This record gives sequence, C-alpha cells and structure tokens, in this order.
Amino acid sequence: MEKQEVEQLDAPIILAVKGQTRNTVAYKLAKHLKYPLIDQDEITPFLQNSKHLNNISFEISLSIASIQLKELKLGVIISTPLSQKTQLDNLKKQAKSAGALLVIIQCLPKDGSNDFNIEGVPRLIVDPRKQTFVAEEFVSDELDKVRKRSYRHLHPLIFKNKLIPESEVKCSRCQETIPGPYYQCFLGCDEYIFHKACGELPGDLEQVGENCPKYLRVTEPEYLFPENLRSNCKICKYKGTEFSDGCHDCLFQTNMKGGFLPIIVNHESHAHPLNLLMMPLSYNYEFRCSGCGDFGHSTSYRCYDCNFNLHVSCILLPRTVSYNYDKHPLRLTYDSLEQSYLEKSYCEACKEERNPEHWFYYCPACESSTHLNCVTNQSTRS
Repeated sequence: MEKQEVEQLDAPIILAVKGQTRNTVAYKLAKHLKYPLIDQDEITPFLQNSKHLNNISFEISLSIASIQLKELKLGVIISTPLSQKTQLDNLKKQAKSAGALLVIIQCLPKDGSNDFNIEGVPRLIVDPRKQTFVAEEFVSDELDKVRKRSYRHLHPLIFKNKLIPESEVKCSRCQETIPGPYYQCFLGCDEYIFHKACGELPGDLEQVGENCPKYLRVTEPEYLFPENLRSNCKICKYKGTEFSDGCHDCLFQTNMKGGFLPIIVNHESHAHPLNLLMMPLSYNYEFRCSGCGDFGHSTSYRCYDCNFNLHVSCILLPRTVSYNYDKHPLRLTYDSLEQSYLEKSYCEACKEERNPEHWFYYCPACESSTHLNCVTNQSTRS
C-alpha cells in the first residue's frame, strides 16, 4: 500500500498562490520543487492597452499552465491575485481536465482584491509576517499532508442542504450544474459532488435488488464488472493505466457508470445517510454488519460518523415478505426495544435463540419473530 500511495502522489499539482506576499512565497516554492512558475504580474505590463488586464493575464497564465500540465506532465505554480470566483472555477476545470490536484495558498496579508469564499479546494494559509517562509518546511509539514489526503481518501459524502449561488459546479454523475441540495466529499475536495437525486440514484431499493448482480451482494464479493462498463479514475488515467480492481476510485467510478448500486442510501434503520464503500479485495477490509451481526468483506454501506455498516444484501432485504409458515405478511424490524419484541427473543421458525440486537422479521398479528436467514431462505416478496 505504501508503494501505491507514492505512485499516486506523482500526479501533477497546481499551486495557486495569492495575497500581498505571493511573489516571495511562489518563487521560493518554485525553486524548491523545481516547478515552472507563472507570474501573472509579469504578464500584465505587456497588456497595458487592454481594458480587461486582470482577466486576460489570468487566461494567458492558465494557457501556459495547461501546456506544463498536459504536455510536459509537470506541476506548476501560478502567482495570481485570483480576485474573481470565475477564475477559481476555471482553475478547477483546468485541474480536473489534467487530472491534477489544485491547492490554493493564501498569503497574508490579503492584497485587497475582491475576496470570496473558496470551497471545494484545499487551502493553506501562509503569513510571512510572523516567521520567515521556508519552502522546504512548508512542503514537508503542510503540502505533503494535503497531497496524501487528497489522493488517498475514500470520499465520505455528506449532505449539504443549501444553494450554490451562480453555480458552475457540475454533478459528477449527470454533468449538469448543481444549484442546490447536494452531496460532497466531507474532506472538501470537489472530485465527487452530486445532486441529491443523482447521489441516491436509483432510489428504489426494490429495483436495485432486482438488478444488482450476485457478485456484489454476497458476503465476500468479487468485482466481475462487464468490460464495457469498467472505468478508470483520474489518477489511473494520468498514469496511463486502465481500470484496476485494486483501486477504490476505479471501483467507485465503475459503479457510478454502471449504476449497479446507489452511492448514497437513506435507510430507515439509521439516522444518517449511508455511503457505499467499495474496497479492493487486496485490502482485506472487514466489518461487522449492524443488521445481521455477521462479518462482511470489501463492500458495505457505511456511516462514517457512527461506525455503522451494512451488507449490500442486508440493505436490499425486502421490507415485507410472505412466509410459508405464517399466513400474515412479515415486517422487517430493526430493533427490539419494545417489550413485546424482547419477550419473543427466539426464532419462531428454527426455535433457536434470537439476538435482540440484530434485525428480524416480525408478525404483528401473531407477535412472532423470525431470523432473517430463516425467512429469506423460504420466503417470497409481497
């Protein structure tokens, strides 16, 4: 895993340095990292007859950066006022198209240009007024941490019930702009951001259960995706490699493209949205299912806040079933807090003890409880 992490850190990076002391910081970083430096202030004097100096000089800087990133596969440092949100949006697009990581370095004091909230991008603060800026220390203490976090994390998605004014942010699934409620990576990256509906698509778990391939719903899944639906992530694309089932981002992208499982499920058994987690088999990821109590491997629906995990098969259990040994429909039940459930802590089918902390099927008419497995082995959906 350590080797894989180092390889992923070889992907290019854009450092956009803004603020009054940006030139000093940018030049020191360029010298230490041996990255090309594009200084917007050096371009502006040649455009004195233009009415839109800031925008034009920024676009020229961006064009030069594109060549470094895409053609030469180099990281790049841009010293820029970055005074408009549209400029930040263009930087994001540039980074995404080049498979690069964008980091904003805010130098203090600010330069007095129009300021705006910077969201969806890692931002580091530098204040040379307090201590001399040392590029080597900054890279090892701050920048490398951001790079590792950005390239090696699982993108836990959280729901944001707010509007994005004049949004140019596009949904990772449908590629349409996102005006309001959305899911975004908790760590602030904008690699994965979804409309609420796209994140939960398809929302009908009954339909998902009918279409979900068996190799994803077993306790020890295999990633036998059809070749025409396999998709590589931006890091693997940059390295020139195809889809890899040893890369969790490739697995995520492939599931998103194929629509096998919802990325987010709002399940009645838990108060928070559950994230689909697809880990490479080589990671030996293991969890205990909060539904049935059995262990699972590699693929789960997870609440990161609560350490709550469910098997794919458990999240797809039918809410009601018809059972051969009961004339009434049985209801999937998630807890045994009610006294009537506690008194019936054995399985009506096999007559063995039932763990009251695990899910079960319940018949309100007969006040009987049945193990999940005892029902699903001989039941039909109602």
